[in-house]
Amino acid sequence: MSTLHPKCPYEIRSNSAPQTPPANHKTSDLTKRAPQGLSPEDSPEKGLESTESSFGKEEVPDDAPVAVQLHVPASTDPSPLHDVCEQSIDPDDSTFNVRRVLNYLSKPHKNYMEFRGVRAREFGLIEQTLNETDQVSTKPRLTYDCNTRILIIIMPSVLREASFDDVKDFVGDSIKALPYDRAVISPKTHMSWSLEIPDGVIIPDMTVSVTALEGPTEVVLIPFVGECAHTETDKHVFEKVEKVILAHPDTICVVVVLAREAAEYAAPGKDSTASKVLHGGTDSSPKPLSLKEFINLRTTPRSFGEPIIIADHAWCHLSSVEYFVWARGDDGPIDIRSEDPAHMAYGTLVPTLDMDAVTEMLNRGLTKIRDSFVTFQKQLIPDLDCSALAEAHVTSFTDWHNASKRIMSASDITAHKRYLAWHRSLFDTTENSDHAPYVPSQEEEPEHAIAEGSKHKLASTFEYPSSRFKIPRATAT
Repeated sequence: MSTLHPKCPYEIRSNSAPQTPPANHKTSDLTKRAPQGLSPEDSPEKGLESTESSFGKEEVPDDAPVAVQLHVPASTDPSPLHDVCEQSIDPDDSTFNVRRVLNYLSKPHKNYMEFRGVRAREFGLIEQTLNETDQVSTKPRLTYDCNTRILIIIMPSVLREASFDDVKDFVGDSIKALPYDRAVISPKTHMSWSLEIPDGVIIPDMTVSVTALEGPTEVVLIPFVGECAHTETDKHVFEKVEKVILAHPDTICVVVVLAREAAEYAAPGKDSTASKVLHGGTDSSPKPLSLKEFINLRTTPRSFGEPIIIADHAWCHLSSVEYFVWARGDDGPIDIRSEDPAHMAYGTLVPTLDMDAVTEMLNRGLTKIRDSFVTFQKQLIPDLDCSALAEAHVTSFTDWHNASKRIMSASDITAHKRYLAWHRSLFDTTENSDHAPYVPSQEEEPEHAIAEGSKHKLASTFEYPSSRFKIPRATAT
Protein backbone atom coordinates (compact mmCIF):
# COMPACT_ATOMS: atom_id res chain seq x y z
CA MET A 1 0.00 0.00 0.00
CA SER A 2 1.29 3.51 -0.71
CA THR A 3 0.22 7.02 0.21
CA LEU A 4 1.08 10.30 -1.41
CA HIS A 5 1.90 13.51 0.41
CA PRO A 6 -0.67 16.04 -0.86
CA LYS A 7 1.84 18.72 -1.81
CA CYS A 8 5.30 17.14 -2.10
CA PRO A 9 5.01 14.06 -4.33
CA TYR A 10 6.61 11.20 -2.44
CA GLU A 11 5.46 7.70 -1.59
CA ILE A 12 5.63 5.78 1.65
CA ARG A 13 5.38 2.08 0.88
CA SER A 14 4.39 -0.54 3.39
CA ASN A 15 5.63 -3.98 2.32
CA SER A 16 4.16 -7.16 3.72
CA ALA A 17 7.48 -9.01 3.60
CA PRO A 18 10.33 -7.72 5.77
CA GLN A 19 13.45 -6.44 4.06
CA THR A 20 16.66 -8.36 4.75
CA PRO A 21 19.66 -6.06 5.17
CA PRO A 22 22.93 -6.84 3.43
CA ALA A 23 25.38 -8.80 5.56
CA ASN A 24 27.90 -5.96 5.66
CA HIS A 25 25.35 -3.27 6.48
CA LYS A 26 25.47 -1.83 9.99
CA THR A 27 22.29 -0.80 11.68
CA SER A 28 21.45 0.79 15.00
CA ASP A 29 18.65 0.61 17.48
CA LEU A 30 15.36 2.50 17.49
CA THR A 31 12.38 1.99 19.77
CA LYS A 32 9.58 2.61 17.32
CA ARG A 33 9.81 1.17 13.84
CA ALA A 34 9.74 3.79 11.11
CA PRO A 35 7.68 2.96 8.02
CA GLN A 36 9.49 0.97 5.37
CA GLY A 37 10.19 1.67 1.75
CA LEU A 38 12.54 4.55 1.01
CA SER A 39 13.76 4.08 -2.52
CA PRO A 40 17.49 4.04 -3.45
CA GLU A 41 17.19 7.58 -4.79
CA ASP A 42 16.54 8.76 -1.23
CA SER A 43 19.84 7.41 0.08
CA PRO A 44 21.11 8.91 3.33
CA GLU A 45 24.32 10.15 1.81
CA LYS A 46 22.46 11.93 -0.94
CA GLY A 47 20.04 13.48 1.51
CA LEU A 48 22.87 14.73 3.69
CA GLU A 49 24.78 16.30 0.81
CA SER A 50 22.58 19.15 -0.31
CA THR A 51 22.77 20.73 -3.73
CA GLU A 52 25.20 23.32 -5.05
CA SER A 53 22.38 25.53 -6.32
CA SER A 54 20.89 26.03 -2.88
CA PHE A 55 23.62 25.48 -0.31
CA GLY A 56 27.02 25.73 -1.96
CA LYS A 57 27.74 21.99 -2.21
CA GLU A 58 28.11 19.85 -5.28
CA GLU A 59 25.05 17.98 -6.49
CA VAL A 60 25.34 14.24 -5.88
CA PRO A 61 24.56 12.23 -9.03
CA ASP A 62 21.50 10.01 -8.84
CA ASP A 63 23.57 6.95 -9.72
CA ALA A 64 26.37 7.62 -7.23
CA PRO A 65 27.17 4.58 -5.06
CA VAL A 66 26.43 4.97 -1.36
CA ALA A 67 27.82 3.30 1.73
CA VAL A 68 25.49 3.52 4.70
CA GLN A 69 26.57 3.20 8.30
CA LEU A 70 24.04 4.20 10.94
CA HIS A 71 25.04 4.29 14.57
CA VAL A 72 23.27 5.74 17.60
CA PRO A 73 25.22 5.37 20.87
CA ALA A 74 23.50 3.66 23.77
CA SER A 75 21.89 6.02 26.26
CA THR A 76 20.21 6.14 29.60
CA ASP A 77 18.47 9.37 28.67
CA PRO A 78 14.78 9.28 29.75
CA SER A 79 13.62 11.82 27.14
CA PRO A 80 10.28 11.13 25.40
CA LEU A 81 11.79 10.18 22.05
CA HIS A 82 14.55 8.01 23.52
CA ASP A 83 12.46 4.89 22.87
CA VAL A 84 11.90 5.96 19.27
CA CYS A 85 15.65 6.14 18.72
CA GLU A 86 16.49 2.74 20.24
CA GLN A 87 14.92 -0.01 18.12
CA SER A 88 16.64 -2.02 15.42
CA ILE A 89 15.59 -1.05 11.91
CA ASP A 90 16.19 -2.41 8.45
CA PRO A 91 18.42 -0.35 6.14
CA ASP A 92 15.51 0.57 3.87
CA ASP A 93 13.35 1.77 6.75
CA SER A 94 15.10 5.05 7.45
CA THR A 95 17.89 7.34 6.30
CA PHE A 96 20.61 9.28 8.00
CA ASN A 97 18.64 12.53 7.95
CA VAL A 98 15.68 10.86 9.68
CA ARG A 99 18.08 9.70 12.37
CA ARG A 100 19.61 13.14 12.70
CA VAL A 101 16.23 14.71 13.32
CA LEU A 102 14.95 12.04 15.71
CA ASN A 103 18.18 12.11 17.69
CA TYR A 104 17.91 15.88 18.03
CA LEU A 105 14.29 15.60 19.16
CA SER A 106 15.23 12.93 21.70
CA LYS A 107 17.45 15.45 23.48
CA PRO A 108 17.07 18.95 22.00
CA HIS A 109 19.87 21.28 23.05
CA LYS A 110 18.52 24.29 21.15
CA ASN A 111 15.00 25.64 20.73
CA TYR A 112 15.62 26.39 17.04
CA MET A 113 17.33 24.06 14.59
CA GLU A 114 17.62 23.84 10.80
CA PHE A 115 18.32 20.60 8.93
CA ARG A 116 19.37 20.83 5.29
CA GLY A 117 19.14 18.25 2.56
CA VAL A 118 16.02 16.59 4.00
CA ARG A 119 14.15 14.88 1.18
CA ALA A 120 10.36 14.88 0.99
CA ARG A 121 10.11 11.17 1.77
CA GLU A 122 12.34 11.61 4.80
CA PHE A 123 10.14 14.41 6.08
CA GLY A 124 7.12 12.15 5.64
CA LEU A 125 8.77 9.51 7.83
CA ILE A 126 9.68 12.11 10.47
CA GLU A 127 6.17 13.56 10.54
CA GLN A 128 4.57 10.11 10.69
CA THR A 129 6.87 8.98 13.51
CA LEU A 130 6.06 12.09 15.57
CA ASN A 131 2.33 11.65 14.98
CA GLU A 132 2.50 8.05 16.16
CA THR A 133 4.65 8.77 19.21
CA ASP A 134 2.20 9.50 22.00
CA GLN A 135 5.01 9.83 24.56
CA VAL A 136 5.91 13.31 23.26
CA SER A 137 4.08 15.77 25.50
CA THR A 138 5.51 18.88 23.82
CA LYS A 139 5.15 18.75 20.07
CA PRO A 140 7.74 20.62 17.99
CA ARG A 141 6.71 23.20 15.39
CA LEU A 142 7.83 22.04 11.95
CA THR A 143 8.35 24.03 8.77
CA TYR A 144 9.37 22.07 5.70
CA ASP A 145 10.11 23.26 2.15
CA CYS A 146 10.45 20.38 -0.31
CA ASN A 147 12.11 22.59 -2.96
CA THR A 148 15.02 23.74 -0.79
CA ARG A 149 14.92 20.55 1.36
CA ILE A 150 15.15 22.63 4.52
CA LEU A 151 13.43 21.39 7.68
CA ILE A 152 13.14 23.92 10.50
CA ILE A 153 12.25 22.67 13.99
CA ILE A 154 11.20 25.01 16.78
CA MET A 155 10.82 23.60 20.28
CA PRO A 156 8.40 25.49 22.53
CA SER A 157 10.09 27.53 25.27
CA VAL A 158 8.65 29.25 28.33
CA LEU A 159 9.25 32.76 26.95
CA ARG A 160 7.89 31.86 23.54
CA GLU A 161 4.73 30.25 24.89
CA ALA A 162 4.09 32.95 27.50
CA SER A 163 4.37 35.65 24.83
CA PHE A 164 1.51 34.03 22.92
CA ASP A 165 -0.64 32.48 25.67
CA ASP A 166 -2.64 35.64 26.18
CA VAL A 167 -3.41 36.00 22.46
CA LYS A 168 -4.67 32.42 22.51
CA ASP A 169 -6.92 33.15 25.50
CA PHE A 170 -8.17 36.52 24.25
CA VAL A 171 -9.02 35.32 20.74
CA GLY A 172 -10.40 31.97 21.91
CA ASP A 173 -12.66 33.53 24.56
CA SER A 174 -13.95 36.16 22.12
CA ILE A 175 -14.90 33.50 19.56
CA LYS A 176 -16.55 31.31 22.18
CA ALA A 177 -18.68 34.26 23.31
CA LEU A 178 -20.20 34.68 19.82
CA PRO A 179 -23.78 33.34 19.46
CA TYR A 180 -23.04 31.15 16.42
CA ASP A 181 -25.17 28.03 15.98
CA ARG A 182 -23.32 25.25 17.84
CA ALA A 183 -25.23 22.62 15.86
CA VAL A 184 -24.17 24.04 12.49
CA ILE A 185 -20.50 25.13 12.65
CA SER A 186 -17.57 24.23 14.86
CA PRO A 187 -14.73 26.76 15.41
CA LYS A 188 -11.67 25.24 17.08
CA THR A 189 -8.37 26.68 18.31
CA HIS A 190 -5.25 24.62 17.58
CA MET A 191 -1.77 25.18 19.00
CA SER A 192 0.06 22.61 16.84
CA TRP A 193 -1.90 22.05 13.63
CA SER A 194 -0.26 21.25 10.30
CA LEU A 195 -1.18 23.49 7.37
CA GLU A 196 -0.37 22.39 3.85
CA ILE A 197 1.37 24.96 1.67
CA PRO A 198 2.40 24.57 -1.99
CA ASP A 199 6.03 23.86 -1.08
CA GLY A 200 5.56 21.73 2.04
CA VAL A 201 4.10 21.90 5.54
CA ILE A 202 3.96 24.58 8.25
CA ILE A 203 2.78 24.26 11.85
CA PRO A 204 1.85 27.75 13.13
CA ASP A 205 1.82 28.50 16.84
CA MET A 206 -1.94 29.08 16.68
CA THR A 207 -4.60 28.34 14.12
CA VAL A 208 -8.38 28.75 14.28
CA SER A 209 -10.30 26.38 12.02
CA VAL A 210 -14.02 26.30 11.23
CA THR A 211 -15.88 23.28 9.86
CA ALA A 212 -19.49 22.22 9.37
CA LEU A 213 -20.89 19.74 11.88
CA GLU A 214 -23.27 17.94 9.54
CA GLY A 215 -22.42 15.94 6.44
CA PRO A 216 -18.97 15.24 5.01
CA THR A 217 -16.32 17.84 5.84
CA GLU A 218 -15.79 19.51 2.47
CA VAL A 219 -14.35 22.84 3.63
CA VAL A 220 -11.99 23.88 6.43
CA LEU A 221 -11.89 27.64 6.94
CA ILE A 222 -8.76 29.20 8.48
CA PRO A 223 -9.90 32.63 9.70
CA PHE A 224 -7.04 33.21 12.17
CA VAL A 225 -3.30 32.42 12.23
CA GLY A 226 -0.80 33.41 14.91
CA GLU A 227 2.94 33.02 15.15
CA CYS A 228 5.53 33.87 17.80
CA ALA A 229 9.30 34.21 17.35
CA HIS A 230 11.84 33.98 20.13
CA THR A 231 15.14 32.60 18.81
CA GLU A 232 14.44 32.57 15.06
CA THR A 233 14.98 35.58 12.81
CA ASP A 234 12.37 38.20 11.95
CA LYS A 235 12.66 37.25 8.28
CA HIS A 236 11.94 33.60 8.96
CA VAL A 237 8.80 34.18 11.00
CA PHE A 238 7.27 36.70 8.57
CA GLU A 239 8.17 34.58 5.56
CA LYS A 240 6.52 31.61 7.25
CA VAL A 241 3.31 33.58 7.86
CA GLU A 242 3.31 34.91 4.30
CA LYS A 243 3.46 31.36 2.94
CA VAL A 244 0.45 30.43 5.06
CA ILE A 245 -1.51 33.41 3.69
CA LEU A 246 -0.56 32.51 0.12
CA ALA A 247 -1.93 29.02 0.69
CA HIS A 248 -4.99 30.30 2.62
CA PRO A 249 -5.82 33.71 1.12
CA ASP A 250 -9.16 33.92 2.93
CA THR A 251 -7.40 34.20 6.32
CA ILE A 252 -9.04 37.13 8.11
CA CYS A 253 -6.73 37.98 11.01
CA VAL A 254 -3.01 37.40 11.60
CA VAL A 255 -0.96 38.07 14.74
CA VAL A 256 2.84 37.90 14.93
CA VAL A 257 4.65 38.29 18.25
CA LEU A 258 8.40 38.93 18.49
CA ALA A 259 9.93 38.20 21.91
CA ARG A 260 13.58 39.22 21.92
CA GLU A 261 16.45 38.98 24.37
CA ALA A 262 19.17 41.63 24.47
CA ALA A 263 21.94 39.04 24.23
CA GLU A 264 22.18 35.47 23.06
CA TYR A 265 22.21 33.27 26.14
CA ALA A 266 25.40 31.37 26.96
CA ALA A 267 25.91 29.12 29.99
CA PRO A 268 28.54 30.00 32.61
CA GLY A 269 31.98 28.41 32.38
CA LYS A 270 33.14 25.69 34.76
CA ASP A 271 35.52 28.12 36.51
CA SER A 272 32.96 30.93 36.79
CA THR A 273 31.53 32.53 39.92
CA ALA A 274 28.30 30.66 39.23
CA SER A 275 30.04 27.27 39.41
CA LYS A 276 31.13 28.11 42.96
CA VAL A 277 28.09 30.00 44.27
CA LEU A 278 25.33 27.95 42.61
CA HIS A 279 26.82 24.49 43.23
CA GLY A 280 24.14 23.60 45.81
CA GLY A 281 24.20 20.63 48.15
CA THR A 282 27.67 19.49 49.21
CA ASP A 283 30.96 19.18 47.34
CA SER A 284 30.46 15.44 47.02
CA SER A 285 26.74 15.65 46.32
CA PRO A 286 25.75 18.75 44.30
CA LYS A 287 22.07 19.65 44.37
CA PRO A 288 20.45 22.32 42.19
CA LEU A 289 18.75 25.26 43.89
CA SER A 290 14.98 25.48 43.85
CA LEU A 291 13.30 28.27 41.91
CA LYS A 292 12.76 30.19 45.16
CA GLU A 293 16.38 29.79 46.28
CA PHE A 294 17.74 30.66 42.86
CA ILE A 295 15.63 33.67 41.90
CA ASN A 296 16.07 35.39 45.29
CA LEU A 297 19.82 35.59 44.62
CA ARG A 298 19.12 38.10 41.84
CA THR A 299 21.27 41.23 42.12
CA THR A 300 19.47 43.42 39.55
CA PRO A 301 16.09 45.20 39.87
CA ARG A 302 13.08 43.11 38.83
CA SER A 303 11.84 45.36 36.05
CA PHE A 304 11.52 45.31 32.27
CA GLY A 305 14.75 45.90 30.45
CA GLU A 306 16.88 44.63 33.34
CA PRO A 307 18.79 41.35 32.99
CA ILE A 308 18.38 38.58 35.56
CA ILE A 309 21.91 38.48 36.97
CA ILE A 310 22.70 35.84 39.57
CA ALA A 311 26.25 34.95 40.63
CA ASP A 312 27.67 37.45 38.14
CA HIS A 313 25.93 35.78 35.20
CA ALA A 314 23.03 36.96 33.01
CA TRP A 315 20.56 34.07 32.88
CA CYS A 316 17.86 35.92 30.94
CA HIS A 317 17.51 39.44 29.54
CA LEU A 318 14.18 40.00 27.85
CA SER A 319 14.45 43.29 25.99
CA SER A 320 11.19 43.53 24.02
CA VAL A 321 7.88 41.87 23.18
CA GLU A 322 6.29 43.33 20.04
CA TYR A 323 2.92 42.64 18.43
CA PHE A 324 2.02 42.94 14.73
CA VAL A 325 -1.67 42.48 13.82
CA TRP A 326 -3.35 42.43 10.41
CA ALA A 327 -7.06 42.35 9.56
CA ARG A 328 -8.11 41.43 6.03
CA GLY A 329 -9.65 44.19 3.95
CA ASP A 330 -12.30 43.90 1.24
CA ASP A 331 -9.83 44.28 -1.63
CA GLY A 332 -7.81 41.07 -1.30
CA PRO A 333 -5.69 38.86 0.97
CA ILE A 334 -3.63 40.17 3.86
CA ASP A 335 -0.27 41.62 2.83
CA ILE A 336 2.05 41.33 5.81
CA ARG A 337 4.58 43.60 4.07
CA SER A 338 2.10 46.45 4.22
CA GLU A 339 2.01 48.81 7.18
CA ASP A 340 -1.19 50.53 6.08
CA PRO A 341 -2.85 51.54 9.40
CA ALA A 342 -6.24 50.63 7.90
CA HIS A 343 -5.25 46.97 8.00
CA MET A 344 -2.19 46.71 10.25
CA ALA A 345 -1.39 47.68 13.84
CA TYR A 346 1.79 47.57 15.92
CA GLY A 347 2.22 47.59 19.69
CA THR A 348 4.62 46.73 22.49
CA LEU A 349 4.06 44.74 25.66
CA VAL A 350 7.70 45.12 26.80
CA PRO A 351 9.58 47.32 27.65
CA THR A 352 6.68 49.80 27.53
CA LEU A 353 2.99 48.94 27.49
CA ASP A 354 1.47 50.37 24.29
CA MET A 355 -1.25 48.02 23.01
CA ASP A 356 -4.25 50.24 22.19
CA ALA A 357 -3.78 49.99 18.43
CA VAL A 358 -3.31 46.22 18.69
CA THR A 359 -6.53 45.84 20.68
CA GLU A 360 -8.46 47.89 18.12
CA MET A 361 -7.13 45.86 15.17
CA LEU A 362 -7.82 42.57 16.99
CA ASN A 363 -11.41 43.67 17.53
CA ARG A 364 -11.68 44.60 13.85
CA GLY A 365 -10.37 41.18 12.85
CA LEU A 366 -12.70 39.38 15.27
CA THR A 367 -15.67 41.36 13.90
CA LYS A 368 -14.79 40.17 10.40
CA ILE A 369 -14.47 36.61 11.70
CA ARG A 370 -17.97 36.97 13.16
CA ASP A 371 -19.24 38.07 9.75
CA SER A 372 -17.56 35.06 8.13
CA PHE A 373 -19.45 32.80 10.55
CA VAL A 374 -22.72 34.35 9.37
CA THR A 375 -21.76 33.78 5.72
CA PHE A 376 -20.68 30.18 6.36
CA GLN A 377 -23.85 29.32 8.27
CA LYS A 378 -25.97 30.79 5.47
CA GLN A 379 -24.08 28.73 2.89
CA LEU A 380 -24.80 25.58 4.87
CA ILE A 381 -28.42 26.38 5.73
CA PRO A 382 -29.76 29.22 3.56
CA ASP A 383 -32.92 29.79 5.61
CA LEU A 384 -31.12 29.78 8.99
CA ASP A 385 -31.83 32.85 11.15
CA CYS A 386 -28.42 34.43 11.80
CA SER A 387 -29.64 37.84 12.98
CA ALA A 388 -28.43 37.37 16.58
CA LEU A 389 -24.93 36.49 15.38
CA ALA A 390 -24.84 39.26 12.77
CA GLU A 391 -25.79 41.87 15.37
CA ALA A 392 -23.62 40.51 18.19
CA HIS A 393 -21.04 42.85 19.66
CA VAL A 394 -17.55 41.38 19.68
CA THR A 395 -16.43 41.30 23.31
CA SER A 396 -12.79 42.14 23.96
CA PHE A 397 -11.17 40.04 26.68
CA THR A 398 -7.74 41.66 26.47
CA ASP A 399 -5.86 42.39 29.70
CA TRP A 400 -2.43 43.54 28.60
CA HIS A 401 -1.37 44.86 32.00
CA ASN A 402 -1.53 41.43 33.60
CA ALA A 403 -0.15 39.89 30.42
CA SER A 404 3.01 41.92 30.88
CA LYS A 405 3.32 40.63 34.46
CA ARG A 406 3.07 37.07 33.18
CA ILE A 407 5.93 37.78 30.78
CA MET A 408 8.10 38.89 33.69
CA SER A 409 7.26 35.66 35.52
CA ALA A 410 8.18 33.69 32.39
CA SER A 411 11.58 35.38 32.42
CA ASP A 412 12.16 34.18 35.99
CA ILE A 413 11.19 30.62 35.06
CA THR A 414 13.35 30.72 31.92
CA ALA A 415 16.37 31.79 33.97
CA HIS A 416 15.84 28.92 36.42
CA LYS A 417 15.37 26.33 33.65
CA ARG A 418 18.62 27.45 32.07
CA TYR A 419 20.32 27.18 35.44
CA LEU A 420 19.00 23.62 35.91
CA ALA A 421 20.25 22.59 32.45
CA TRP A 422 23.66 24.10 33.18
CA HIS A 423 23.81 22.45 36.61
CA ARG A 424 23.05 19.03 35.11
CA SER A 425 25.70 19.44 32.42
CA LEU A 426 28.37 20.51 34.93
CA PHE A 427 27.64 18.46 38.04
CA ASP A 428 25.51 15.47 37.04
CA THR A 429 27.96 12.63 36.45
CA THR A 430 25.17 10.31 35.28
CA GLU A 431 24.81 12.28 32.03
CA ASN A 432 26.05 10.35 29.01
CA SER A 433 28.03 12.92 27.09
CA ASP A 434 28.43 10.55 24.15
CA HIS A 435 24.68 10.74 23.44
CA ALA A 436 24.72 14.28 22.15
CA PRO A 437 22.20 14.89 19.36
CA TYR A 438 23.34 15.46 15.81
CA VAL A 439 24.17 19.08 15.09
CA PRO A 440 23.75 20.39 11.53
CA SER A 441 26.36 22.41 9.75
CA GLN A 442 26.96 25.88 11.16
CA GLU A 443 27.47 27.21 7.63
CA GLU A 444 25.54 30.41 7.08
CA GLU A 445 22.43 29.90 4.97
CA PRO A 446 22.24 32.10 1.88
CA GLU A 447 19.47 34.63 2.37
CA HIS A 448 18.02 33.77 -1.04
CA ALA A 449 17.91 30.01 -0.52
CA ILE A 450 14.27 29.66 0.52
CA ALA A 451 12.92 32.42 -1.71
CA GLU A 452 14.58 31.05 -4.84
CA GLY A 453 13.54 27.50 -4.09
CA SER A 454 9.88 28.36 -3.78
CA LYS A 455 7.79 28.13 -6.91
CA HIS A 456 4.99 30.21 -5.41
CA LYS A 457 4.73 33.90 -6.25
CA LEU A 458 5.25 36.23 -3.31
CA ALA A 459 2.42 38.53 -2.35
CA SER A 460 4.53 41.68 -2.49
CA THR A 461 7.95 42.98 -3.41
CA PHE A 462 8.17 45.19 -0.31
CA GLU A 463 10.41 44.27 2.60
CA TYR A 464 9.16 42.08 5.45
CA PRO A 465 8.38 43.79 8.76
CA SER A 466 11.03 43.54 11.45
CA SER A 467 11.61 44.31 15.09
CA ARG A 468 11.62 48.03 15.79
CA PHE A 469 13.95 47.58 18.76
CA LYS A 470 17.43 47.81 17.31
CA ILE A 471 19.32 46.55 20.36
CA PRO A 472 22.74 45.09 19.46
CA ARG A 473 22.70 41.36 20.21
CA ALA A 474 26.02 40.68 21.88
CA THR A 475 27.01 37.14 22.79
CA ALA A 476 26.82 36.64 26.54
CA THR A 477 29.99 35.71 28.36
